[in-house]
Amino acid sequence: MHSKVSIIGGGLTGLTLAYLLNKAGIDYHVLEARPRLGGRIFTKMSGNHIPVDLGAAWFWDYNPQLKGLLKELELPTFPQAMGNKVWYQPRPNQAFQQIEIPAQQQTSYRIHGGTTNLILSLASQINPDKIKLDSQVINIAYRYSKYTIQTTNGFYDADMVINTLPPALACELTYDPELPDDYLEIARNTHTWMQGSIKFGLGFKTAFWKELNIPVTTFSSFSAASEVYDYSNHTGDRFAIMGFLNPQVSAMDKVTRKDQVLEQLSSFLGKPVMDHVSYEECAWNEEPFTATAGTMNLPPHQHNGHPILRSSFNNNSLIMAGSETSAVLPGYMEGAINSAYKTFDRIKELI
Repeated sequence: MHSKVSIIGGGLTGLTLAYLLNKAGIDYHVLEARPRLGGRIFTKMSGNHIPVDLGAAWFWDYNPQLKGLLKELELPTFPQAMGNKVWYQPRPNQAFQQIEIPAQQQTSYRIHGGTTNLILSLASQINPDKIKLDSQVINIAYRYSKYTIQTTNGFYDADMVINTLPPALACELTYDPELPDDYLEIARNTHTWMQGSIKFGLGFKTAFWKELNIPVTTFSSFSAASEVYDYSNHTGDRFAIMGFLNPQVSAMDKVTRKDQVLEQLSSFLGKPVMDHVSYEECAWNEEPFTATAGTMNLPPHQHNGHPILRSSFNNNSLIMAGSETSAVLPGYMEGAINSAYKTFDRIKELI
């Protein structure tokens, strides 16, 4: 398959760029290593068809490009329920205490049905023949002003390549000619947002916590779950609790992690926690197309947005893109979309 533009990565940057190219009538294809689209956007339809976002979940009013895209795609949103009371664990092995918190300075929002609906909406605007799943890129060779991209699923040709992988993953591919050392030095030491996260979700038949007037929002630096939120849907007929696990439980297996989460939550929410209909989790540190072993201990957001990460090579025909490269909110959904729009503008100037 030959295309004008080859997009490496079917996450939010790659799909937004494909959507823009499609509208502009510019030929492209998308190469995605996973058997699904979305990258770090992953909504799990749990028991009773309860949508739980195990990847990117929220956005804010200071995300204008994401809000604009959601409006363009006619995707409805709603505010995250927080309340003014939360559970807090002040010290290890101490009981959780209920405390009042000030009103939110910034309301966080969610997409109806889960964040994956953004991915599905973008993909619906794209010719499915242009999307190649299970196609992990191995080598990118540039010869005579053309690219040959070797994947686990065959070879693809293109005039331009847009690499939207997180920088630490992008530099693990092989390139001919090789990428310059100054780029590789920064890229190899760039933190990939969420790569150390483990998110979990519990589905329920009822929102028992609302019936009992008990808050769900929880913060702890010592127990299994570091943050917990009410993740019920906007229509109030699907009920879930979602949260993040503390890094110290990452070495445990899924069953042990689940047991610790249930023990923690039942200590202040009561026995109804044990009546869950589903438990889901995603350990992003175990995802080979997200995490890289050499960067797991980097400070959060290290080198995110560094100008060199937006470099282009081979006479501007190989462009590095993706959320971590963005000068605006790198690592987040807004950064991913900003990168797609900026890259689209560069492509239009070059072709």
